[in-house]
Amino acid sequence: MSPFNDLLQTEPLIVCGIDPGTRSMGYGVIGRRGRQFIHIDHGAFRPPTSSEIPERLLRLHRDLSPLLDHHKPHVISLEEAFVHKNVQSAFRLGEARAVAMLAAAEHNTPVVHYPTAVAKKSVTGHGTAGKEVVQAMVTRHLNLPAPPELHDASDALALALCLLFDPRLDPRMLDASEDA
Repeated sequence: MSPFNDLLQTEPLIVCGIDPGTRSMGYGVIGRRGRQFIHIDHGAFRPPTSSEIPERLLRLHRDLSPLLDHHKPHVISLEEAFVHKNVQSAFRLGEARAVAMLAAAEHNTPVVHYPTAVAKKSVTGHGTAGKEVVQAMVTRHLNLPAPPELHDASDALALALCLLFDPRLDPRMLDASEDA
């Protein structure tokens, strides 16, 4: 079931973008009131790499859950799984996505999934844009005083913006994304 119908009239709308990973899980929280985007928070959870995978996943869940409690997003924009050349990397990404989906379900927060290329295209105009370009455009769209230090955080903010630019949420955003 698509969450867009419920979100169409939500003002202000709070979106949490999540860039999943077991070494670093980026997050970006953005509010929207009308056509105005409001940067709320961003960062990354980085469990100790010396920890075994189950402990890292538990740590990510324990870090993400209070973030969702605090910001109370209406929806989560999550990077869609994609096939890596390295099968183990694909498994790890799937495990981190599962942590994010579990936390979302515990908070009764719907999740919308976007491929990386779609998120990049929505904020830069190019689905193959590099991390520095994504970082620069996220900074511009959100009028941040400085770019996010971590690429995982800027990627998560791009995922949140991608949902806010999605015409299924608000057809007016087609015009707003062209003006930016």
